Amino acid sequence: MAKENVTQNELPIVVIGAGLGGLGAACQLALSGEKVLLLEKHNVPGGFATSFVRGRFEFEGALHVLAEVGTEEHPLSLYDFFKDLGVFNKIDFKKPMDLCRSIFYDGLDITFPNGRETYFEKLIELFPNDKKGINKFKEIVFKVREGFNYVAAKEGKATPLGILLKHPYLARVGGLTLSDVFDRCFKDQKLRAVASQLWGYEGLPPSRVNAMYYILVLIALLDDAVFPVGRSHALSSVIVESFEKMGGIIKYNALVNRILVKEGKVSGVELLNGEQYPCKAVISNVNPICTTMKMLPRETVSDSYKKRVYAPDIGTSLFTVYLGLNKTPKDLGVTHFEVFLNSTYNLEEQYLTSLRIERPKYLLASCYNIMYEDISPPGTNQVVLTALQDGKSWSTVPPYQYHHKKDEMANKMISMAEELLYPNLRKYIETAEAATPLTYYHYSKSLNGAIYGYKQDILDSPMMRLNSKGPIPGLYFAGAWVNLGGGYSTSITSGRMAASMYLEENEKGGV
Repeated sequence: MAKENVTQNELPIVVIGAGLGGLGAACQLALSGEKVLLLEKHNVPGGFATSFVRGRFEFEGALHVLAEVGTEEHPLSLYDFFKDLGVFNKIDFKKPMDLCRSIFYDGLDITFPNGRETYFEKLIELFPNDKKGINKFKEIVFKVREGFNYVAAKEGKATPLGILLKHPYLARVGGLTLSDVFDRCFKDQKLRAVASQLWGYEGLPPSRVNAMYYILVLIALLDDAVFPVGRSHALSSVIVESFEKMGGIIKYNALVNRILVKEGKVSGVELLNGEQYPCKAVISNVNPICTTMKMLPRETVSDSYKKRVYAPDIGTSLFTVYLGLNKTPKDLGVTHFEVFLNSTYNLEEQYLTSLRIERPKYLLASCYNIMYEDISPPGTNQVVLTALQDGKSWSTVPPYQYHHKKDEMANKMISMAEELLYPNLRKYIETAEAATPLTYYHYSKSLNGAIYGYKQDILDSPMMRLNSKGPIPGLYFAGAWVNLGGGYSTSITSGRMAASMYLEENEKGGV
């Protein structure tokens, strides 16, 4: 391979990082006829979209379901992109039977069906006295979705004025917390807890999360969410294969140390081993903090941009327990894929507990075999327990206490699952592995092990979040930290938005 011999004319643009944001950017560029070099520090692509093997089990790294794909009859924002890449020719997708199941400590046990209309019908069935408010919330959700479709279709070219004129609900909701929206719709306090069961997917409770993020996640999961056969690693691999077939070059074990600058513009990148690749533009899937403060010469970044990068708080991480069980789901009485376990209706208390290293009060138990029967060997099944955890808490744990704290936390999560969902779960454990925020940092280098980038709060709505435009000409950002926020589909879309911005500016001669 002549990857070390590329010239600026051959490969005018470099993408740093083969996470989903980087893959989205690289493929969008390749589809447009651009020659692209994709540099990845790890030995496999995908970032969080990966899997790992323990014993006879191959575990999904992080994906629960993938939104924004849709079907040929009902295509969503990623459908045509995946079709152009040939994804559907190589991967099948499974669809969960239900949105989720929620269990509360007092015995309340609810299964939410898939589908927009049936979800809200279920809420009305449970809380008939709030029917009017539920229908009002439904209207808000649908209006926000319409606005998101408009922004996604613009591929990074939507203007604030255009959004305000065509879809004012985006601006209205973007300035509210989810609790603010609930105040306008719901009276029953228990309904608030039930209607916000997906708050873990944004990393903040209703009192803190930007309402737009929650609504977008809710409607996206109701609209034909799927899971790739072969796990998310298979999806990443197929995307890379398509990228290479289009002439793109990917180099692994290639940690970019510096972005080179000449006359105030991007001129290339330098790897940790000293290799240099000249280019006129870079799309970085590395978080903006590290990109601007570690990879660029500091004097090239304005003070105002530094403040913009540092101002938002870094979001949450996870503690995850991966369990390979020597019984089938049927043997264990497991009937649902995603089950949220709640030891309180107070979601603020659930969140505050996640800031400390202690037994969670909000836990997601996922049995992938319910949706994807062959994901584990015959006669077995996989259960994954996930709790939000603040990365900063784990960064202060002394090394000699780390493994003890890790085992202790895993045991507490297993106990909670046994009490509320799976009696005697630990009796059937054949293989177990746990991941802390430090684990997520180690493999992704995402600050604090953050899974969604910046906190998705009221000050950092999709309307206010950093966009793809970097602090100097020729530099762009992709991934969860910019544009639409955290998540698999939004990270891919973020990369495509960065690519579209580059292509537009390049066409105008601005790069």
